[in-house]
Amino acid sequence: MAVLESKPFLAPFSASVSTSIDVLEPATAVEELADVWEPGQRIVLRCRAELAPDFWAQTGIPSDEPITMVGIATCLPARATWRKTARFTEQDGVWSAEALVEIDGGVIAVEVFADIWIVGPGRTGSTDPRNAVHLGAKLWQLPRPLRLGLESDDAAFPTTALSFARTSRRDVPWLVEATPEAEPAWRVSTAIRLYVNVDSHLAAEILEGTAAEDIYSLIQSDIHLVVFHKLANWRDTMTPRQMEDLAEHDHETLAALGLLLAQSIGLPLSEAMRMAREEPANLIARSREALRFGAEGEEA
Repeated sequence: MAVLESKPFLAPFSASVSTSIDVLEPATAVEELADVWEPGQRIVLRCRAELAPDFWAQTGIPSDEPITMVGIATCLPARATWRKTARFTEQDGVWSAEALVEIDGGVIAVEVFADIWIVGPGRTGSTDPRNAVHLGAKLWQLPRPLRLGLESDDAAFPTTALSFARTSRRDVPWLVEATPEAEPAWRVSTAIRLYVNVDSHLAAEILEGTAAEDIYSLIQSDIHLVVFHKLANWRDTMTPRQMEDLAEHDHETLAALGLLLAQSIGLPLSEAMRMAREEPANLIARSREALRFGAEGEEA
């Protein structure tokens, strides 16, 4: 029996489509990609899908009409998506499709999410011939995209080097970005990240640890502002005291990082969060003072 899954057309059961996603380049297992992949190296994914015999009856689509598999790879930090399509064909009674998705290694960072869609002329059940077919309907997709991690989290602070020009970021030497959905309980490695612009003449020195001390003070100050502002967004659902309790229980959370940074500039976490929302300029000044920004020039 066909199923309507809150869609304006007939959709197959989830078990009516079987899929697989494999990493062809570099040749490795999905879970080992972070240990093998090198920045700049392209990634090639093989996406496969097979339709169960009852797929056609469940969707109401005749088997002589085209059904397409779409392999999709998305990298949020790179703000880029790659797609490849393949039409299902029948061989020995099995309907299958396969596509290779090639990902530009020069722009990706942190993680890539891979997905598979099944697209075709969905049947709406309408008695009006003009509305009976929903062309290009997304009949099926993975319950959740497959995550391919690209980096280990061994560094003291999550850092990624990439081209800002190729990822539509502002032309600045670095940016500190928080994941929009990040919560106080999230791990630091997934909640916030320092991006270094490889197009900048400062990139090599920043990454090698040889830049001027004031550069690192400015970066640290940016981290302070972003962390406190992100935590302040949760003040209505989690009190500063609750965040501190969380930080004491789990030292790898965003809340723990916030508590540590607040202590480093001599502020209670609650005050640091308040200033991030209400007095960001004063917070930046307080942060730079604590980090002794400009002291290098004074000593000289």
